[in-house]
Amino acid sequence: MTYRIAILDDNAADLQRTEEMLSTYSAAHPEHELKTVCFTQTEPFMESVCRTGHDGAGAWAFDILLMDIYLPDGNGMNCARTLRENGYEGIIIFQSSSAEHAVEAYQVDAKQYLLKPISPERFFAVMDRAAEELPKCRKKRGTQETAEPGVQPARDSVPDQAHTYGHSFRFLIDTLRIKWNSRKNG
Repeated sequence: MTYRIAILDDNAADLQRTEEMLSTYSAAHPEHELKTVCFTQTEPFMESVCRTGHDGAGAWAFDILLMDIYLPDGNGMNCARTLRENGYEGIIIFQSSSAEHAVEAYQVDAKQYLLKPISPERFFAVMDRAAEELPKCRKKRGTQETAEPGVQPARDSVPDQAHTYGHSFRFLIDTLRIKWNSRKNG
């Protein structure tokens, strides 16, 4: 199964460490293909997370979000709250140097709140739980991957989806951008 993962962290060393742990995890679990994208700022992160997924049917671009809390241009908790308010049902895992927002993480249905520095063992255990949970999340939101790569489920029940989807998606992006900017600026 392929996991699309977005990492948001402004600290280059922490970002690299997370990437290395994901690489090690992937090597130990060849049944999981990890596709990761790294971000150091909240705005590009939010825009990318909200893009359409691989199936063109309104799926979120990422299955798992690994997010820092304290960022120079925003707050990871606010990003998560905005995403949840707009229907994001993927897995959110926080990685922070402070336990200050750990309880608040439950309000955005985060699967885990990890304190830095994160041991590989702890990280791998969290990824194992995420790997168990992800098929349930995909099934719930109707984006379960097919057994054969490249084969998409039939979409005959949604007429003219390609035409109506573009408008709906643009509306979602605009709504998220407005909410994000209002939180960021005030």
